[in-house]
This record gives sequence, structure tokens and C-alpha cells, in this order.
Amino acid sequence: MRSRGWYTSPLPYDTVRRLSQALGTSEIMATVLARRGYIDPVEAARFLDTDGVLHDPFLFPQMQAVCDRIHTAISRGEKICIHGDYDVDGVTSTALMVNVLRELGAKVNYHLPNRFTEGYGIATATVEKIASHGAGLLITVDCGISARQQLERALELGLETIVIDHHRPVKEDLPPATIISALLCDYPFKDLAGVGLAFKVAQALLQKPANDDGPSQPGRSLLRHLDLVALGTIADVVPLVDENRSLVKRGLVQLARTGKPGLKALMKIGQVEPARINAGLVAFRMAPRINAAGRLEDPTSAIELLLTEDDIEAEELAGRLDAFNRERQRIENQMLAQARKMIGEWPEEWQEQNSYVLSSAGWHEGVIGIVASRLVETYYRPVIMIAEDEESGLGKGSGRSIRDFDLHGALTELSGVMLAFGGHHAACGLSIENTRIDEFRERFAEFAASRVSVEEQGSARYVDALACGRELTLDLARELSRLEPFGLGNPSVELLVTGAIIQNSRVTRDGQHLQCQLESGGARSKAIAFGQAYLEETLKKEPDWDVAFHLEQNEFNGSISPQLQLREVFPRNNGSAGHENGSATPESLCGARCDHDCPGRVTGNEFWSLLKENLSIPVAWSPSTCNSTGEGEIDIASSSLAGRLVDRRNFGGIASQVSRLLAGGENVLLLTADVARRRHFVFQDLHYANSPAGSVFLAGSRCGKRVLAERRQQPCGPDPNLALADFITITEFPELARGFEHLVFVDPPWNRRIFNAIASAGPEAFIHLFYCSDEVQFTGKVLEHEYDLRDPLTRVYRHFQVGKTYPLDDTTERLLLAGGKYLRQPVLIARCLRVLEELGLISIEDGTESPILAMLETERTELDRSPTYVELQAFYKECLQFLSKSLSAKII
Repeated sequence: MRSRGWYTSPLPYDTVRRLSQALGTSEIMATVLARRGYIDPVEAARFLDTDGVLHDPFLFPQMQAVCDRIHTAISRGEKICIHGDYDVDGVTSTALMVNVLRELGAKVNYHLPNRFTEGYGIATATVEKIASHGAGLLITVDCGISARQQLERALELGLETIVIDHHRPVKEDLPPATIISALLCDYPFKDLAGVGLAFKVAQALLQKPANDDGPSQPGRSLLRHLDLVALGTIADVVPLVDENRSLVKRGLVQLARTGKPGLKALMKIGQVEPARINAGLVAFRMAPRINAAGRLEDPTSAIELLLTEDDIEAEELAGRLDAFNRERQRIENQMLAQARKMIGEWPEEWQEQNSYVLSSAGWHEGVIGIVASRLVETYYRPVIMIAEDEESGLGKGSGRSIRDFDLHGALTELSGVMLAFGGHHAACGLSIENTRIDEFRERFAEFAASRVSVEEQGSARYVDALACGRELTLDLARELSRLEPFGLGNPSVELLVTGAIIQNSRVTRDGQHLQCQLESGGARSKAIAFGQAYLEETLKKEPDWDVAFHLEQNEFNGSISPQLQLREVFPRNNGSAGHENGSATPESLCGARCDHDCPGRVTGNEFWSLLKENLSIPVAWSPSTCNSTGEGEIDIASSSLAGRLVDRRNFGGIASQVSRLLAGGENVLLLTADVARRRHFVFQDLHYANSPAGSVFLAGSRCGKRVLAERRQQPCGPDPNLALADFITITEFPELARGFEHLVFVDPPWNRRIFNAIASAGPEAFIHLFYCSDEVQFTGKVLEHEYDLRDPLTRVYRHFQVGKTYPLDDTTERLLLAGGKYLRQPVLIARCLRVLEELGLISIEDGTESPILAMLETERTELDRSPTYVELQAFYKECLQFLSKSLSAKII
């Protein structure tokens, strides 16, 4: 199931700008940081530039007792057994503790359970076996918190236990052991993986308790084992924030230079280049091979690989794990296809449920967890897969959850239906009688329905920031990599480009992936969609798309370039209601076109009253209102614009830049030379299927004063408002700019005085200059049409016949306003009539009950005899000169 659209969280632009300037980063980087909660520059810099904090291990109240017991065991020569788990977290936890205890001189061995013969966690028979081999101390890692009965048996056998486990405990049913659990105390970080907790114990064993100078840092003997910590933490999909981020960030550095033969062999067979290692490569190329052993057989090969000191043995073991992994992939793909087919054949009401429980007798219990994870990605709802054993009549299940659904909490509510269960918020394991699976499915669906609505289940895709084509550079890719390591809680950065054109798409030779080029704002980027070859046909259906992607550094043949890893594409024309020319829009306060039939246009007395006004240009545009600081410069007090002028002239991707402002949740006023000719930008170029825009209104000089007054008073809703206005309207009605956080010049102002007048209308707003050469050319054409009166005068004059009179009524009004694709500007007609009157070519008699316009017989005359014409020509030439330098002129 693909997402229905995209969304992002509101974010004031002022926050982004301040953070960007304080950190010296791009605004995209600042946007990502702010949306992830790093608004304070000091905290953001600490997140980016340091390895993070490692908390004092003695903040665990039982830590001193654990250290004392382990040191006692070492000094007495007691046998210590480490009992881990069969997944990566359990295997790395075991390897870490074995390594550290051996370095301390302990007599230590280990045991990892076989999921097919022992099941999950600690088995009573295993405890008895460990005790029979003479162990005096049992240390469980990544398991044991729920093994009350088994550890009571251990105590009966004289086997003391230390439990190091990150799974959720049931406080009323804790085992008789010394327990290290962040969930049972006030330790400042609750989400350490099992290997993270094992590291805290190792840290405590190798350093003294905190003193007045603060906790000491772990020494080299421990830091060199951070490679194991990084591997286990990443694989267990715990949030990579706070101390987990610190451990993984340091651990990846250690993994790149590891001396462990097993890890080097694992990287080699997984084609992981140590110098370029990151969390993603660990998660997808290293961790699955460790996991595969426990999924298909037993984890012995995995733990031996991590502990071996022999290079040859390491390569042999890595090869064995690789073979396991290939077989796991085959089984996984087969089961995934079966599961998807099963869902497709369900009744519609089952498919619409907020959770899925699937079961089959043919499924491999070691692979159901990863298949459940794949199904969560596809359907975005909690999924539990159950492998039924027909011989025993029992089923073993594994589940994965979505972000806002507590899987362990759900199973706790349904505990009476199952034989046993365990896990945490995001993942679980369970056992159940086959005869109760249908009951469990029904009750689990009821519980999920009460906790998560369908609307919340991934109906839209979250993106961190909107970008423009020219921003998708190698520099930005490198900058965003500073946010690594990525994982749960700190996911890979998801960017989005609106209105992108996807070209040159082709399927890779293996038929699995799609390569293409993405064009946005005149810039092209290489892109690849892994596992989405089917998109080739989809992309042919629409001309342009909103595209979500990860920006990465791609290395090929020794060169590094930016590459977009496509995540999802969204068609821009979705056929929604309330649209113009096929593009969906939010609520529009101006659905009519700018033609004669517009009910809100200037007409009647308001139209003819323009003839009485003695202003050829607005007062605010008069040369006496502002002094020039130089040719092509805009003169406005620097203090007035300080910090709020955003100069992105000639950058391109104007629609994308406007979409980014709207996505921040603030009101945007677009400024143009002519609303009628630019309305397509609002209703077509800007697409609203995924935009947060609430309402749209247009305010142009063709609009009547009554309509403008109504739109000034229109209340702002919860979603950002978008308006399109021309220069003259905002100059004459500056109150229209109130309530807008952003004033965006889509077209360049005609001169410096126009800029001053508009900037003054929004004294607190950000002023954005987005125009490029095309917009300069367009503005020049509008300026010519409106102020170079030679052609308009001729056209207006030809409407009349010498010696005739014309009533100043609707018929004459329509005659004068008509003239091509767009309705003429009423003020343009007024200027033309004034010039013709000054030249003695017409007379206007408006002192009677029925005002008329009369055509006079006169000789040919020069236009320069008209003061209005002379003034407008001077204004026109000044504006042309300004426009010629509008892309390069200094602003302040």
C-alpha cells in the first residue's frame, strides 16, 4: 500500500534562518535539525560535532553489586557462563562480555540457545546443564528479565544470576537475580539495546566509580570493543539518539579499523568498504548474515565468527553465514509472496483492519519476524506472523509494530490467549495453541482498532524538508551525512521535490531497480529507485511528480557524485474536486477568471470614476517619495530589511520554493506584475494535492474595491493562506499584506520605489526575491503593455468613430476592456482616454445625467503634447532601465 500523499510538520521560517546562520549550514540542514527537535544552536552543534555523552554506568543502582560479584567470581576462579540470545543483539552482547571477562582473567564460557529446540530466552533444561558443568555465576545478556521460573531453578542449584536485559520487565514477576535494566531505575536513557547494557557493565568493570571530577571515560581496552556495540545496537533497531547515537557513532569508527578477524571477514563477504561504512551498510549487509545462523540453524557459527582470532577460520565462518543468508533470502521471498497473496484473498473487512495476524503451517519460524517487518513497511500496521506446527498443535509467532503502537503492551492485554510472549514496543515473540489463533486474531484486531485509526496508519508520508533542484548537490549530501548514524529515532533524511519531471527512466539489467533523471527548476539529478522497477510504467502516466528521496554520495570508478535514492513518487494531478485545468486546489476565494464575466471586477461607476482621477502612477511610486542610492539599486533603510531579506534571484524552481514556505505553515503573499497573466502559477504550477495551503485569494487591479475589502477581512484559518497580488494593488491597499509572514516577489519590481512601498506594507514579513530571467522578460512585456501607450492608444482609439458619441455605460465599458486573451487593465483604459482627451481627440462630458464620450474631428497631433503621456513614458523608460539590471543589482 503506497502513501496517499506527503506531509511535514509546521516550522517557522525565522527558526530555520536563525539556526542556519548560527551554525553556518544550509537552510535545508537547519530545517531537518529543527524538525527533529534541535532548535537551540548549542544543542544542534553538540549533536552534529561531538561523539555525544556516555552516561555514568554507576547510575544503575545495582551496578556496584554486579561489579563486586563478578570481581569476586574472578578472584575465586569460579566458572562464569554468559547466556545470550540468537539474534545479533544477543550474539554481540555475548561476544562483548566474553571478551571483557577473559581480559580480566575470568574463567568464562557461553551458551546461545537454539530457537528450534530451546525456544526463545532461557530454558530450565539449559539452566540445569550450566549448573551441572560447575558454573557458579550465570550472566544473561539480552534475555532473562522474564525468566522467573527458570532462574528460581538456577538459585535452587546454587547458581547465582546477573540479568542484563533491555526487554520490558513485569515488576510483579521479576526473577531472583541482580538486574541491570534501564526500565527499572532512573537511568537517564531508557532505550539501550542489550549490547548497550552489556557495554555499561563492561564500562563499570574497567573503571572506578564516579568522583567529584565526574565519571571517567572508558579506556582503550574497552573502546576497541565498540565495534560489537555498534553492530548489535544498529541491528536491534533501537532509537539512535542520546547514548545509542554516541555508542554507534564511536563504534562505527572502531568498526572501520577493527582488528577482529571475524568482523573483517564479515565486511569483506558483505562487500562493505571499511572506509565508507555507515549504519545502513551494517544493517543491510552485516547484521542479516549474523542473524541468518540463528534463524535457520543455531547461532554457533555467528558467535564463533565474532570471537575467533584466526583469519582463515574467520573467512570460513563468514562464508558459512553468507550461505545461510542466501537461503534465508530465498525462504523470506517465498513467504512474503505467500503472505501478500493471503492478504489479497482476505475478505475486504479483514484487509481494512488496523492490524494483521497471519498464520500458516508451512512457514519457517526463524524467518517470520523479518517477513512481518517487510509487511509492516508495505501496509503500515502492526503485523504478527505465526508459524503453525501441526504435530505439536502449537504456533510460534513473531511481530513487528508501527511507530505509535505498543506491541508488547497489546500482548500484555491479551496474555490469556497465549502460552507465552515477550518483547518490547516495536517487536515481540509469542507461542500459542493453534486452536486459539483465530481468537487471537480477532481480539488483536479489536485492540488495535481502539488504539490506531486507519487515517493514522501511514496515509501520508512524512518528509523532513522540501528542496529545489539546484540544491541537490554533493555538498548538501555531505552536509546531511553529518546527521548520521541513521536509524530508528534518527531516520535517514527524507527530502522532497515538488513538480519534478522524471526522464530517461530504464530498468536495470537484473530487472529489479529503476534508474532515471530528475529535473527540477532547470537542474538535473541522477536517481535510482531500488526494488521499484515497476515504476517505469507508472511514470509514463503523468508529466510531473512530487518525489520523496534520500540524497546520497555515490562513488563509481573513483569519482563521487550526488545521487537521489527515490523512496516514493506522488502524482501532482490527482483529479480532486475544486481545481482549475486539472490541478487540485485548496479553497479558493477567486474561482472566476479575469474576464468580462468576473462578478468582482472593476465595473460601472468605479470604472468610469478612474477617468476623474488625476494620477497616472500611484503617489508611492513618484520619484519624490524615495531617493536612489545608485543605478539599479533599491533604496530602503537597511535596518528595516536586516535579517528579513532573502535574495534567491536567478536560483530557479520558484514553485518549489513557494511550496517550501507553505509547508512551513505560514502565510505567503506572492507579488507579480499582472495577476491575470500569473494566475496559472497559483492554480496550475503550484499543486495542492499534498500542500498544506488552506485558502487562496487573488488581488489584482482588475478587482473591484468591494471584493478587495472582503478579501482583506477574510479570517485566516489553521492552514496557511496563499495570495497573489500585483504591485499596484498592494501599493494602494497595503493592508492586504497584513498577516502574511512572507512577501514573495515572483516577478521583479518595476523600480526601487515599488519595492520600497511593498516592503513597507509588510514591515515584519520576510521579503523573498525569487525571480529569474524568464520573469524579468515577462515583467518587461507587462510593463510595455501597461505603460508604453503607443499601441494601447491606437487600439482604444480605433474603437470609436469620429463625430459619434458613446454613452459611458456597460456596452462601452466592455468594448474598451476587450482586447485579446486577457481583460485589459481598467487603469490602462483610463490612462489612454486621458491622453486622448489631453490631445483633443475626444471629450468626456460627465456633468449630465447621461455622461457621454464624444469623438472629435481634429488634425494629426504629436503624443508628446500630452503631459500624462510624457510622464508615463519617462516612468516606462526608468523601469526598463531598472529591469535590465534587476538580476544583479545590489538590493541593500
